[in-house]
Amino acid sequence: MCAGWRVRDAVVHLLMPYHLTVPRFLVNMAAAGFKFDKMADRWATGDTRPNAQIVEALRATGQGRFRIPGAPAEAPLSHLVIHAQDIYRPLGVDHTIDPQSANIVLEQLTSPQARRALKPGLLEGLAFTAHDSGWRYGTGAEVIGSASAPVTTLAGRTAAAHELTGSGADQIRRRLLPPPPETGEPTAT
Repeated sequence: MCAGWRVRDAVVHLLMPYHLTVPRFLVNMAAAGFKFDKMADRWATGDTRPNAQIVEALRATGQGRFRIPGAPAEAPLSHLVIHAQDIYRPLGVDHTIDPQSANIVLEQLTSPQARRALKPGLLEGLAFTAHDSGWRYGTGAEVIGSASAPVTTLAGRTAAAHELTGSGADQIRRRLLPPPPETGEPTAT
């Protein structure tokens, strides 16, 4: 799971945009030193409600309001699909994303707004294809996978990097994965 979370923590995180008002978000961000990941981790791991209440709250999000200011209309779907992958993949659950939903999420992940948040150069010179949904993006060396692989990868996760194929697959893996630690051993010349 992302950040060492349990499934329960990821589900609580899914609730955050429905339960956290802007003033409460700002208070929580200030308490976390304005570090979003730290604030989100505290939110996800600090919820003490019984599991049944968390599941009921998740069901209620269908009628709830996604409260992230400036978020595009597809943000709730993207939030759900991306974090569902965060749950399914570590558990080994084979899950196919609905092709139409996958394409909506992939379009959001490659939108100009989303690209600004990506690791610099991540998409440069690469052509992505989701072979099961017909989605394509970019030009250059090919990076091919089922829709869940580019969704997971473009969301900044490494869990699906090994599933990608094509002439650009090694490039995206190198760009996404952290460099190996320095060993201090001399290199051969």
